[in-house]
Amino acid sequence: MIRCLFRVLFSIVIVIAGTPIVWAQSYNFELRFANQTIGTIAAQRKTNGAAKSITITTRVQSLLSKVNLDILNEYKGDVLVQAKSGRQSGKNGESRETTVLREGNDYKVVVDGTRSVLNNTEITDCVAELYFAEPKQVSRIFSETLGRFLPIRSIGKGHYELVLPEGKKNIYKYENGTLVEVEVSHQLGKALIVRVS
Repeated sequence: MIRCLFRVLFSIVIVIAGTPIVWAQSYNFELRFANQTIGTIAAQRKTNGAAKSITITTRVQSLLSKVNLDILNEYKGDVLVQAKSGRQSGKNGESRETTVLREGNDYKVVVDGTRSVLNNTEITDCVAELYFAEPKQVSRIFSETLGRFLPIRSIGKGHYELVLPEGKKNIYKYENGTLVEVEVSHQLGKALIVRVS
């Protein structure tokens, strides 16, 4: 009887020890424009051994527009292996899609049907990761929505400036390594992304 109980307990310990542990972080943000909350952003990062995934879900609803943006990044180690970004706008049903796939030492990038290749590179820093970690000592970062690298630089006191292709600048603000706010340059003015949990 004791021997049988020992075998059962030993089997349970083996099963538990062999089960991979999944770590997850989730943060929620509000998107504010003209002192009004017009949307939400949910950021989630899961780690399972060497595999990591990041999901960013953005929902915006205002009098002028409705926008849904979904980003999914998958990593092996610290290297991006796949990314997909989809944006749907309420205006005339406009949609945009970007996919990035690592093949060997290259990345195949498709932005709204236009194909390109990033040769002989590893993507280790992406915009989605800015929701989880301060980009210390990073000078360029890959945009999953644009399918290209963008310059980023420290401007002091935990603030970082991300320069977009049209010259607009978004400012990411960190306190003790945690993202607390983003100032977003928009054609109608500045919007704020503020962490709420």
